[in-house]
Amino acid sequence: MDSIFDRMCSVYTDAKDNVGRFVDMETGEIIQSMTIREFCMTDRWQPVVEKLRGMVETMGEKAAKASDEYRETKQFLPGATLSGLFEPREVEVEKTNRRTGEKFIVKEMVSRRGSHLAQHTGFLCIDIDHQDNESLGDMKSILRTLRHRPEVALLMKSCSGTGYFALIPLLYPQYHKEQFKALLREYSALGIQIDRKCGDVTRIRFASYDSDPYINEHALAYAGVCLETSEQVLAPKAAVYSSSGESDDQLVERVRRMVELLERTNTDIVNDYDVWFRVGLSLANLPAPYGFEFFDRVSRINVSKYNAKDVEEKFKYNSSPDKISIAYFFARCKDAGITLRGY
Repeated sequence: MDSIFDRMCSVYTDAKDNVGRFVDMETGEIIQSMTIREFCMTDRWQPVVEKLRGMVETMGEKAAKASDEYRETKQFLPGATLSGLFEPREVEVEKTNRRTGEKFIVKEMVSRRGSHLAQHTGFLCIDIDHQDNESLGDMKSILRTLRHRPEVALLMKSCSGTGYFALIPLLYPQYHKEQFKALLREYSALGIQIDRKCGDVTRIRFASYDSDPYINEHALAYAGVCLETSEQVLAPKAAVYSSSGESDDQLVERVRRMVELLERTNTDIVNDYDVWFRVGLSLANLPAPYGFEFFDRVSRINVSKYNAKDVEEKFKYNSSPDKISIAYFFARCKDAGITLRGY
């Protein structure tokens, strides 16, 4: 049986690297992906990490992290998106001529974008920094608490040695942000403050080393979901139509008319990535091939962002047993002023 830590993630030079340019200083190899086990559970980065921690111990945390030596040393550590494996794709990027100030467009291979997610690892990586939890006094109390949490699969020191990071398996990785918000609130109630930027699936986590990490191969997938909308979200497909007694054919016809209205009025309801993602989840409730057809048509309205391959891949990813109900699609249409009244 494969380990949960054998899932692949993407590797980058630093937080600004969107392509994947990390070069192994010993072999000269360009590394763009590796397993979570290879990245986290190894002594490969030990010499660099111990040098960073030595500087923190000598100069103090704030002074060390502000020093050029610390920043230069940290460059030898790769970063990884522990929540996802991203696919490099050619995109148009706007650049500026430094001499003339003139803007121009070039094509580059870019991977670290939400729309380029090839596969979610099923993990949420949370950072617990010392500066965010100074009220606790002893950071070891976090270690003692999280070792007893059933959803914690891996807990180890950060590269500076002043904080921790943990890997949490998610029951609903397609609701990455919603599950993060739930975890944020739950841990806050325990007195533990999580870095709020961890809700970003593209977030970079720098490599580290821990001689005694906490590892739980049998961690329970976290099931909490925080919703800021009133729609039913984690609804089984079979329950989608039961409340009104509407048949599949009737529902498909109702969605078809709504999509035609959106096209006729050129109303874009998916300009925001999260909304686009959720609309896809919502339409995935429809029987094939209608769900994909309508998702593609709704996406095409946003001409500047439309990419047929992205739409196809995202819809395939959305086709899971648990989905946002079809009510979400109609609610977004209503928010945009589009309804079926009189149509």
